[in-house]
Order: sequence, then C-alpha cells, then structure tokens
Amino acid sequence: MSKQQRRKGNAKNASSASAHGYLFQGGSSLVGLTPEMNIFEVASNNQMHQVSEIDDNTRIVIKKLTKKDCQTREKGLKELIELINSDSTCTENCYEHFCGLVPQLSTDGSPTVRALTMKVITIFLIKLKKAATKGLKKIVPMILFAKSDVTNGVAAAATLAIRDGFDADKKLQIVQLFGPLTFEIATNIILERSELAKPAEYDASEDMDARRSRLETQSLNVFLSHAKEYESESIIWEEHARRLFASSEYIKRVFNGNKESVKVQLLSLCYKFQDSVEVMLSIPQVLPYIQNTLDAQTFTSECSIAWEGLLLLLPSEKFQAKVSLQKGLYPRILNVVRKKGNHWRVVKHYLLPTVVLLMREVKNLDSNSKVISCILESFTDNLPWHIEASINAINCWFNTFTEFVHWILSNEDLHLEISGNIIPIIIKMTEQAMIFHTAEATEVISELLQWIVENKKFDEVKTTELLNLVQSKIVEVGKGKSKLLEDAMTKSGKSIAFSGLHAFLISNPDFHDANLLKNLAHSSQDYFEATINSLNNLSFIENTEDFDLGQAKDVVQLILRIVRSKTLPFPNITVKNDHVGRQLLLTADNSIWEKMLRDAPVALFQEMINYWHDKRNGKAIAEAVSFLRSKDKNLDTNQANENVDFLISLINKIEESQSPDLEERNLLIFKLFSSLFDLDDEPSDEHFETLKNHMGADIDFADYFQKSFANNDESEIDRVLIHVSRFDKLVSLLEESSKLKTTEKILLSRRHYDFVSSKLQFLELDVFTFSHKSTLLHDAFSSPIDHLNEMEATNLVKEFGKMALFNVASSYHTTLHQIFGWKMANAVQALEKRYCLKPLDGELKYLKEEIEKRLKKSEEVQNLLLETTSSNFLIDIYETSNPQTSPLNFAGLGKSEEMNIKMDEICRTSENPVDYMERIFKMTQSNDDSNPLLHFDQSNDYQWLANIIFAKQFVLCGEQIFNVENLELRDFALCLIVSVLDNSADVLQDSNRAFEDNPRLETLTALYMELFLLLSESIKNGSQTEQTVEEWNEFYAPTISAYIIQMFRSIRKDQQPTPFVKVLAKVLFSFAEFPANVQNEDALVRQFVPELSTFSYSPFEESCISHAFSLFTSDVEHIQLIGYAVSKLLMPIMFKKENSNVLKIQDDTQVNISNRPKLVLPVMISKSYPSDHSHPHVGPMLLDLALIPLQHMDVTLTQEQRVAYCDAIDQFVKNALNGLLLNQPFEFRQTPIICRIPKLRERDYYLSSDYSATPVFFEKFASRLLFKSITLLPAAVRLFYKGMPNCFMHMFQEVVNKYASKLLIEQELSKVSEAQFEGEMKVRTVPVTGEIIAEYVIEETKMKLTIELPSDYPLSVPTLKLDKAIVKTDRAKKWLLQLNAYLFHQNGSIIEGIEMWKRNVDKGVEGVEDCTICMMTVHQQTHQLPKVRCKQCKNKFHSNCLYKWFESSNQSTCPLCRNNFT
Repeated sequence: MSKQQRRKGNAKNASSASAHGYLFQGGSSLVGLTPEMNIFEVASNNQMHQVSEIDDNTRIVIKKLTKKDCQTREKGLKELIELINSDSTCTENCYEHFCGLVPQLSTDGSPTVRALTMKVITIFLIKLKKAATKGLKKIVPMILFAKSDVTNGVAAAATLAIRDGFDADKKLQIVQLFGPLTFEIATNIILERSELAKPAEYDASEDMDARRSRLETQSLNVFLSHAKEYESESIIWEEHARRLFASSEYIKRVFNGNKESVKVQLLSLCYKFQDSVEVMLSIPQVLPYIQNTLDAQTFTSECSIAWEGLLLLLPSEKFQAKVSLQKGLYPRILNVVRKKGNHWRVVKHYLLPTVVLLMREVKNLDSNSKVISCILESFTDNLPWHIEASINAINCWFNTFTEFVHWILSNEDLHLEISGNIIPIIIKMTEQAMIFHTAEATEVISELLQWIVENKKFDEVKTTELLNLVQSKIVEVGKGKSKLLEDAMTKSGKSIAFSGLHAFLISNPDFHDANLLKNLAHSSQDYFEATINSLNNLSFIENTEDFDLGQAKDVVQLILRIVRSKTLPFPNITVKNDHVGRQLLLTADNSIWEKMLRDAPVALFQEMINYWHDKRNGKAIAEAVSFLRSKDKNLDTNQANENVDFLISLINKIEESQSPDLEERNLLIFKLFSSLFDLDDEPSDEHFETLKNHMGADIDFADYFQKSFANNDESEIDRVLIHVSRFDKLVSLLEESSKLKTTEKILLSRRHYDFVSSKLQFLELDVFTFSHKSTLLHDAFSSPIDHLNEMEATNLVKEFGKMALFNVASSYHTTLHQIFGWKMANAVQALEKRYCLKPLDGELKYLKEEIEKRLKKSEEVQNLLLETTSSNFLIDIYETSNPQTSPLNFAGLGKSEEMNIKMDEICRTSENPVDYMERIFKMTQSNDDSNPLLHFDQSNDYQWLANIIFAKQFVLCGEQIFNVENLELRDFALCLIVSVLDNSADVLQDSNRAFEDNPRLETLTALYMELFLLLSESIKNGSQTEQTVEEWNEFYAPTISAYIIQMFRSIRKDQQPTPFVKVLAKVLFSFAEFPANVQNEDALVRQFVPELSTFSYSPFEESCISHAFSLFTSDVEHIQLIGYAVSKLLMPIMFKKENSNVLKIQDDTQVNISNRPKLVLPVMISKSYPSDHSHPHVGPMLLDLALIPLQHMDVTLTQEQRVAYCDAIDQFVKNALNGLLLNQPFEFRQTPIICRIPKLRERDYYLSSDYSATPVFFEKFASRLLFKSITLLPAAVRLFYKGMPNCFMHMFQEVVNKYASKLLIEQELSKVSEAQFEGEMKVRTVPVTGEIIAEYVIEETKMKLTIELPSDYPLSVPTLKLDKAIVKTDRAKKWLLQLNAYLFHQNGSIIEGIEMWKRNVDKGVEGVEDCTICMMTVHQQTHQLPKVRCKQCKNKFHSNCLYKWFESSNQSTCPLCRNNFT
C-alpha cells in the first residue's frame, strides 16, 4: 500500500488478530490460535494439533502456561487446578490442550512449575481415568523422567502421579511400556540431540549451561534409578545407555571437562553392565581417571567410584596386560597410603580388599611379606597430617591401620615374617593417637592392644615389651595428651595384663586421675586385686581433695571394695575430701568411721545430720551423735528434732539414765507426738508402739491439734483426715482405761464447744434473722457482737470446721461431736450466704462436704440438742417442735407461771400466719400492760422475742395482710412497719453503731425492711386494689422510703454485710427514684466536696451525694453496692443540677455566639474513678451511672444534647471500658479464651437487670453493662476497639462477638420491625442475613436502601447499598455518605440513622434547601433542619455548623455574605 493510500485512512494495524480474521474469512484457521494469542506462542505450543475447542476462560489459562515469566506460568497452573476441580465439563478438553505442553512444562526452569505440572497431571489421571489414555504417550514418559528430577519436591510429585494415577498392579507394566520412550528422551538430552536440552523461547528462568547441566544430571539419574529399583527385572535401559558410551565425542567431552559429578554418574552406570570391564577398557580415558582419583581430596564420590572400578579391573587379565601391577599400580597404592589427606574417608573401605586381591592376582611381585611391610610402614610416612585434614579422615586412618594389623596378625605366615617389625609401628601409631587426642582414635588403638594381649598374638616377652613401650610412650607424651588413652586402656573389662600399667598410673602423682580410680572401682575382681597388689601403698586415695561429688562416690566404692575384700588388708588412710567423708558416713559402718573419719571435722558430721534429717533417717543421726560423743564432740540437732527415730533414741537414752530429766523427757515426748502426726509417710507400727508407752504422761497433746487447725494451708483438710486416722490407730493400741482419758484430753469438750459457739454468734445472728424457724434468742444477742471481716471470718470458720471434721471423723466421737459437726456445716453455709457476692472458698466447700459425709440424724443428737445445746444453726435441721423450751431462753425472764403462759402464747406459731397475727393483735387490745409489741426494753428478752416472732410471722403472711377482713389489724400491721423503721432511723441517727450494740434491733429492722420490700413488690405487680395502691403510694411508701434514706446515711465504709446491710441494699435497688419528702433540716455534709458547693444542691442532697460516692472506696462489696444504688437514684438530679443552664429550652433559630452550651459529666463520677485496681467493680458501676442520662425517662435529651453529652463522656468511657473488660465472665488467661456463661443463659446475663446478690452478680452486671454500652455508644465502643493494642484486640473482640453482638443485632432488627414510618417508606428486615431493607416509593419509582449488619457489630461498621436513586446521583450519594458517617461516628441506633436518611429524602423531595456549610438538609448529629437564617443573605444554616464555623474562623460572620451575626 502506497504512502498516499495510507494517508487516506485505508491502512490498518498489522496484528495476529487481523491475521486470524483473514484466515477465518478464507475458511482456514490454526486450531488453538485466537485473536488475542501470539503466533509465536502457538508455534512453541507443540504446533498444536487438531483438538477440541475450549471456552474463553480455559483458553486464557492455557495461554498463561506459555508466558515468559515463570510466576505467570505458576499462576496459570494453579488456576488450571481450580478450573478442573470446579468444572468437570471442560476437563477432557483441557487435558487435550495440556498434553502438548507437558514436555516443556515438566522440564521448565522453575521447580515450582515442574511440581505443579505433576500435580495437574495427577488430577487429570484421577478424574479422567480411561479417558486419559489417548494422552499417556506424551505425559507418562515425562512423569518417569521427572521421578529423577534434581529437586526432591518435583520427584516426589512425579512419584505421587504414578501412585495415584494408576493401579498398583500396573506400575511395572507402565514402566515396561513407556520406559523406552523415557530412556530415549534421556539419551537424546545427554547427547544434546533433543530440543528439550535447550531453553524454550518462553522460559527465562535459567541460562543454557545451567539447563543443560541440570537435565544431563537428571537424565543420567533416570538410568541409575531404574537400574537400582528394578535390577535384573528390567534391562530395557541398557540399549539406550550403551549409546552414551558408544559416543566417543560425548565421552571425551565428559572426561576432559570439570563436571566431576557427571563422571561419577557415568562410571556408576558403566558398572551396571554385565561386561563393565570390557566397556571400561574400551574407553581410553577411564583407566587414567581411575588411577589418578584414588586419592581425590575434594569429592568423596569421585574417590569412591575410582576404588570400585579398581576392584572390578584387578581380576581382569586384559587390565593386567595393559597396566603393570608391580611398576604402575603397586607404587600408586603405596603413594595413596603415604599421603595423609581426606581421601582416607574412602580408602578405609577399599584398601584392605584391594591389597588382598592384589596379593592374589600378582604372580611376579616380590614376596608378600615385603609388600605388606612396605604398606604397613607407609602408614607412618609423611607425618604429621596437614592441618586442614578432617578429624573423620584421621579416625578412618586409625581404623584402617587396626584392620590391617588384625589381618596381618590373623595370618600365621605373615605374622611370623613381620612380627618383629610391627611392634615399633604399633607404638608409633599409639603415639599418634595420643597426639591427635580424639576419643575414637584412642579407643581404636586401645582395643587393638587389648585384642593382641587377649589373643596372645605375641609371646610373653614381646607382649611385655609392647606394654612397657606403651607405658614409656605415655610418660613421654605426658598427662595432658595421654589422658584419653589412659582412660581407654584402664576401662572395666580390660585384660589383667594391663593391671601393672594401671597400678603405675595410679601411684604416679603426675598421672593420678579420677577416671583411673573410677575404672579400678568398677573393674573385675581379679583385675582389681592384681592392681591393688601391685601398689606399695594406698596413699593415692588420700590425694583426692579436689574431687567433686560424683568422683567421690567412685572413691568410696573403691574403699568399700578394699575393706570388704577378704584377701586385702584394711586400709590405714585418712580421708581428706568432705564429699568422700559424706559418702562414707552414708555407709553407717562404725568400723569405717573409726578407721577413716577419726580426724573428720565436726562440720562434716553436721552437714550429714542435716542431710539425714531431710531424708528422715533418725537412726543414722543417732549413730552419728553417739560416735561423736565418744570423741567428746557435740552437734546441733535442732533440725533433727522432728525426726521420729531420732527422738525415740533420745527418749530411750534419757530413760536408761540413772537420773532422768522428766521435763526434758516430756518435751521430747510432745515432740515425738507432733513429729509422728507431721510425717508425710505413714509411721511404722514400731513408732506407734513406742508413743503408746508414753501417752500416760501429763502432757497437753490437744495443743498440737489446736495449732494445726489454726493453720490455713491449702492441703490442711486432707491432713486433718490423716491425723484422724493416726489418732484412731494410736488410741486403739491403748488400754481401755487410757483410751477414755486420752480421748477426753484431745477431742472436743463441752467447755470448748461453748467457747466456739460464742465466737460464731455473728453468723448465728444471720441465721436467726433470715430463718423463719430459728427463734432462739440467746443472751449473747443482748450484748454487742463483733462482726469479723471476710478474711477473719473465713479463717475462723476454717479453723473450727477442721476441728469439727477431726472430731466427727474419729471413731471415738460422741453425740456432742455430732452436734458440733452439724453446727459447723451450717456455719459454713451461713458464711456463704453472708458473703454471697463471691463463690464459697474451695477449701471450705470441700471441708463442708467431708463433715456432712460423717453426720447422721439420731434421737440421741436431737435429745441432747433440746436439753442443753440448742442453737439457731440446728433448728432448721432438726425442725424441733418448740425450740423455746430450752432453758437458755428463760435465763433472763424468770420462771414464774405467768411468764410461762406469756411465752407459750408468743411462741405458739403452729397456726396460719394470719391467724397468729390476729391472736397477737387481740392481745394488744387488752387493757393490761402485757402487750409486748413496740416495747423495746433492752433488759426484757420477752418483749424482744415477741416482736421478732411477730415480725417473722408477718413476713410469712406477706401480701395477705392487704386482704384481711379485720381492717384494724391491717392498719395496725402497716403502721407497725412505719413505727419500727421510724424508731430504727432515729436510733441510727444518734449512733451509726447502734445495731452492733443491739443485735436484736438489727434483726427486727431487717425483718421489717424485708417486709416492706415484699409489700412493695405486691403493689408493683398490680395484684392489689386501686384504693390499697393509692393509700400505699401516698402514705406508707413515701414515709418508709424516707426512713430508708435516713438509715442509709448511717452506713459506714467498714461495715460488714450484716442482715441490715444486705436488706438495705435490696430495698435501695427496688427504688425507682430518689424520695422527695425526706426531712433535711438537720442534714450535715459528711464529707466536704468543694466541687459540689458550686451547684445549687440542698444540704441534704449534697450530704447524700458525698456519702454515697464515698462508699465506693469501701473494701466490702455490699457497701459499694449501697453507694451505687443511691448514686443511681441521685444521678438524674445531679445531671439536671450540674447542666441546668444547658438544658434550658433555647430558640433553635438563634445562636449564642458568646458561649456555646456544653453538657458535662457530673463531677462526682469522674472524681470517684479509682486510680488503681484495688476496687475492680467501681469503674463499671461509675460507667453505668454515666450512661443513665442517655436512657433515663426523667432525663429527656434532644439529639443535639445527646451528641454533646456523648462527647463529654468520651474519655471517661474509654477508661471505664478497660475496667469493664476485666469484669467480663471470660477466662482470658486460658487459650482459647473460655466463657463462664452457662449454656442457654446468655439472655439472662446480657438482657435482664437482676440485682439479686449471688456469686455471679458482678459478672451479670458487667455483661449487661457491656451490652448497654454497645447499644447506647456503638461508635465510642468501636473507636475504643480500634485504638486498643493488638495484644488485647482479640480479647475484646472475643468478649463482644461471643454473644453480645448477636443479641444486639437481634435487638436492632426488632426495633426496626416494630417501628412505624410515616409517608411512603416501608422497612423490612431479614434476620437470617442481618439485613435491613428500606424502600422509599414516589409514584411508580422505588429507591431501595440496604443496610447489612456485620456479625461483630458494632466493632465493624454496617455496609450500605443504594439502588435506583429517585433524585440526582450526587445528592443520593451525599445522603448515603452522611448515613455511613453517622453509623461510624455517632452513638445512636440503626433506626435513628434510617429516620435521618428518610428525613433527608423527604426534605429533598419537598425542595428544602441544604445548609450551605455542610451541604446537607438534615444535620448528621442533631437531625435538625437548617433553621438559623442570616438577616443579610437570607440563607439558612444548622446551628451546629455555624458554631463550628465561628470556632474555626475565629469570627462571628456569615460564611457567605460576611454579615456579622452579633
């Protein structure tokens, strides 16, 4: 086409796509060529033959397999695997196209490509099975070729292809069928006659030389691996292998080159031939190569293959004719032996077989003995070794020498001819072994010497000469270098001929060594005695001062062998090593001590006594003490004083003396008693028998058990049971008269029982208060009670509980002990109820179980209970019909008949509670002075008992009081509540310790507060008449609530959870709001808080606020809860008072430039936040208080105020969430994190507001508070999560995602489903997917908004999708972005976001103008329309937007016209 024609626009770009089009129009095409493929890629693609068509996706994948970049080919293979695994319809077509690429891919320069190719082939073979037959001729030879790949991963993948692609019984058939093709491919690659040996046009992974070398090595491995695997089963490889050796050009190139590994492979292959010798002799380069590489230093395989070839060639006459063995080979072997280098690693395996074969084959060689002598002498030529030689080669040199000597000395002819020359060579090699100083070398030489001596290879004269020369050489070399040889030659099991050398070395101070003594100590008896008899003295044993403990044990064993030998004299030596002395002391042999330890220091004995104490070997201690006393030496035996055997020995010695010291004797007997019960192991019968004989002494053995019970170690309960077992065993050995005396001494007495009961009065008060059956009014309740703190109470109950367990577990317990056991079991239960916010201590729980196992209900116990030992702890158990008949009740009442009648009237509670109240009410209406109700004479127990029993019956009556027919009784009962609580409030106002001083008043107050709680719940439940409800709410409830608040002000931080405290917390939690009619004339601020004085609080309010928040610092959790309950009631008041100016109704069309209103967190909340973790629950409680304005019905916030308050508490929330995380019911220290929430109880934890005092109260509270936080402050929680350190993020995500997110999503969807939207918008939810779909319809146009909540909401933001916008796209996108920003940044519910989006759409459709600052109609935070109008330009703005504009610009002008808003 001319230039002019191209200018006319007739020219088109030349491309393979255009070429494909023209071919197609002409009716012909190249299969596999597509418009987007390159013609050269197709050409390299095995000139693709006519195959089936493939779809576009498959074509793209196949195309990637021909790309130049190996990463693209790898990606293509992976995609091909996914394709054939996912789409079975295209597998066969893919296979046809893929087969043409297998040769290139299986020899690819990238190992990953080759391995993936084998994997693809495996998948094809598995999926297609018989359908894969037509491609096997292309792929199987390449699989067999890949089995020898230089990369192990590729070879393994090829092996798997054969294993998984074909049946096991067809494996040999596959090899026989396709093996020739594989060998053909390998031969052609080696001879460079295959295109595969050259890098493919598309392969840039390696250069030509690297590829050729790799494939050549792999091809030779194909032959070698096949010959090795099938040996004589298959010889199909030989024909192709001989082609290699027939190619003189190739052989010349290999042996003239520097590829040693290829030479080794080629010779290895040659050795596989039947006529390998002929083949080698036919190749001129082979023989020189073999001779030259016999001592190759660098390549072990090269040296090894040379020696293998030499062994094959030596028997051949043709070889012997070509090579002169005497002039050529023999001198070469001598040079190899003389040379000292790394070739000895190989020579070790081949030298002796080669020499033997040489001796057999060579006829005209000099005499054999001369040849052997020369070779033997060559071992010591050219010494020393080169410094670069490896230790392994040197050790191989020694091993080869010893094998050579073994062979020579085992051959009688050679032995006789050269025995005179061999000893100097052995000595020289021995010297070399010491010089090199390696364990293997010295071991080999010593074993050779041992073998020579044991097998008598030399006569006695030469053997002696040999050993003397060895000894001389050791002395010449010195101790440092000869140490290993000395050890090796004196080890146990050596010939007795070495005993003289051993004796010489031991007795020579220059060679004295711990190993020499150790070897002698462990030697045979004959060797041992021969060595000792060779010594002049045993002074070498004394020269062991520097030996350590392990070496000392060997010295002691040596001494003991000498001492116990019948043929050797007793050694007269002095031990100077303390370690040896200690080991000798362990023998407990007085004769050895006397002979060898007479001069041992006392400190040595003292150390051993301490050691024996640890081992509880009292007899040895006693022996040592006696031995030293005979030497007038004394020892400190304080540590041994607990040893039973030692104490028994001392007691026996005192009793054996003529004037025994009784005081010391009694002290030792008590120590013996204590030690016997403290033993970890079970004492022997002998110990019990000895102690039994001393039980009659006047000693207080019970004191030991009292101290033991007071010990609060974790394992003490099991220890108590052990003590019981030993006590019973000891008592069983006593005579009958002594048994009773001993049990009375040690087991619980009535006096001690009364003492324990008095200590538990504070817990019995709890039982007396809350049990309806327990009406036993002790005299102790009229006196002040000391309420212990939790730790003190727990330790006290543990101590008495162990005492009870000891008594009831004993076989000698009495009825009193059974009662004590019942009492302590219920005391544990009372302790659990008192500190009910925590789980019962595990040890106490175990203790209670062990006591209850041994308790029985019996008439004897019940009779004794009613007679003398009645207790409120036991009333509920035995359900006594009239517990008040106990004399204890009447101690202060007198015993007049009139008083008995009164008591009978009061205590008779068998009838219905209403009838009982009716009867008592009638008594109060009489004119006499017998009415006990509302009379609280401190000294009159009758009045107190009557009031308490009446209150308990009133509690049982409960809400029935509202329905009694006698209205006077109802009014009387309700007024009685008011009167009692009024009195209690007044008493507490006078003294906040009034209840500690008068426990009966506390019980009565707690009962009436409990009654008020019951009646209030009845009113709230709607089960009473309107008149009753009105009367209750107008008079009773406000009045009593005021008394409750007054009593709250008496609470101290150090108060324990007594009945009053626990009931007060329950009542305060039942209040819905802070009482408004509390008298506050005499209110005093308990703690001055300067920050509160700036607000308009009344004195009473300020007093309650400061007191409530001060209780958060209490260490008692019930007190903290009281402070929290009252603070919760005060929070709405505090929020309104401290934000009064901001909460005033303002004109939203105006802006206050001088002071933008900001809400604040009440000051006491931030002030009270703990600075440490000593009160872990306070932070979450304060967080809950901070959230009240966002949910309380009395605090109504606009959206703007809500946003402002969320900003105000943002930092506080972040701090509090950290503490809240630690309170969650999860085990964070375990992996994986374990949740403690019981199965199917998630809603109870997260959704219910349960203030019941249980061990899981704070876990439930924390779970509910977390759910409340993510509900009210989703954005704040999300930002907190995103800002956490990585190590804590998974913990928080686990806590929220486990249950809370699921329940929150359910709640959000429920809110949306129940909501009613005005106008044209309809909303539906899809709970399965967590989707909310809002559809806004105008006329026939529908706009759909989809909000999808993620599974971990709110930690992740919901995804939004908008379809078919009914307004301009940019406007719709702006609304969507605003909604997305709202859900991400604002603390609101999903439904509020939907309502905001709806208002935007509504106003957009109506044509309402946007705010010209944020360009939105509805403000993102306040949800308000633009209402503030500029008087100059008439544009409207959001008030919040204007505030931000004023702050950022530092001026108060309109952002458009610059008119001043002031």
